[in-house]
Amino acid sequence: MPQRRVRPKLPEVSEAQRKSRLAWNQGLTGTSRPAVERPAFEPCPADDCGAPVVGRRPPTAGMVQVRGAADGAAAHWYCPVRCAAIARTRAELRAIPLRPGGENR
Repeated sequence: MPQRRVRPKLPEVSEAQRKSRLAWNQGLTGTSRPAVERPAFEPCPADDCGAPVVGRRPPTAGMVQVRGAADGAAAHWYCPVRCAAIARTRAELRAIPLRPGGENR
């Protein structure tokens, strides 16, 4: 892979350059704080989140039913905000047909 050329950083030689840099950074100088270490995935605190659908009523009040993909996956109950959005997205991704010669699992 070809390497990108990086322009050398030119020194600030005028007061106007320094003022414009400070205006751009809103007066901040120095190094930034390190990023906060957070896990990429946090488990859901709801007890019955992800339970398969059995009957018409959710195991816990407020749960949302998310249908599986068109490939015959079963529907499940999820908490209404984050987990339901993740489940809907996963179902939509599973419903995308693979191109010929694509990976099959």
